[in-house]
Amino acid sequence: MPSLGALVVKPAVVVLFNEPMREHEPSEAGVVSEVEDVVAALESCGKSVESRSMSSGSLLSTLGGLAERRAGTVVFNLCEGLDGHSQWEPLLAGLLEIHGIRFTGNTATTLSWALDKRVATAILRAAGVPTLEGWVFQTASLADVPRTLPFPCIVKPVGEDGSMGITIESVVRNVEELRERVSWVVETYRQPALVERYLPGREFNMSVVGEGSGTRVLPAAEIVFEGYGAGEYRVLSHDAKWHVGSRDDLRTIPRCPASVDERLGTTLASLSLATYRAFGCRDYARIDIRLDGDGTAYVIDVNPNPDISRVAGLALAAAEAGFTYERLVNNMMETAWKRPL
Repeated sequence: MPSLGALVVKPAVVVLFNEPMREHEPSEAGVVSEVEDVVAALESCGKSVESRSMSSGSLLSTLGGLAERRAGTVVFNLCEGLDGHSQWEPLLAGLLEIHGIRFTGNTATTLSWALDKRVATAILRAAGVPTLEGWVFQTASLADVPRTLPFPCIVKPVGEDGSMGITIESVVRNVEELRERVSWVVETYRQPALVERYLPGREFNMSVVGEGSGTRVLPAAEIVFEGYGAGEYRVLSHDAKWHVGSRDDLRTIPRCPASVDERLGTTLASLSLATYRAFGCRDYARIDIRLDGDGTAYVIDVNPNPDISRVAGLALAAAEAGFTYERLVNNMMETAWKRPL
């Protein structure tokens, strides 16, 4: 008869995801294929898996049930918001923490920091990571537009992810265009607009996985802008990310591994690791970096819990590093399962 110490407990894995709510919004609908990929990867390694969609109506009952069997359960957290609101993404992670339920991905604190671009900028600056100065506008009156505002600028919602609210019209060249775009952001998303200097250089996605001493930066991926005219602004828009076959999608080609020299590769990896640690990331995150006209690199976005479907950038970068998709997903689950309650 085996001793108690020799017994191996296999956890039940519950994949939680946000029930798509916004009609015709592919960034929400895409979570369904992500769930299918993750479930298949876990089951291929012999895990007992169930998936559950989440909304505000099912939140408390689902968490109550998970809390009752938390000792033998680990949650694979794929929730990117609730009821169509990305601002609620940290909520589920926080409730899992309160109930003492093990889960994959980043903590509520990390998710909250990254979601508010004002906070993210402050954290990056405090850590000595080069990032852009930002101006936040609550209204379109723009009474306090600084004379030093460096046009052209890019205008974004301050608290969205997945390039929500970003189109080619997000780049503005003067105060009048700025006023129009700020007005559109404030009215459409019911939140302030963030204005930053537009960077004309190359753009990279850096995937980082693991935690503590096991943290690893994966091979760099570049967004290659093809077919743009000399005076056309290069923007990774919402259409480019989510509307397959759209004009922006066809002109923004991800390339992994990116073609970079040793110096740039070292810079990209160093900035990514510093950012990951500054935000207290764990398990996985994507760091977006862009170069200015002189080749200086700036961190422009931090994405804890990015898309990890089989065809997503993080999975493709992991494959370049020698990880099968099944190993990538199961490593995350096993790491979460080993965390103390």
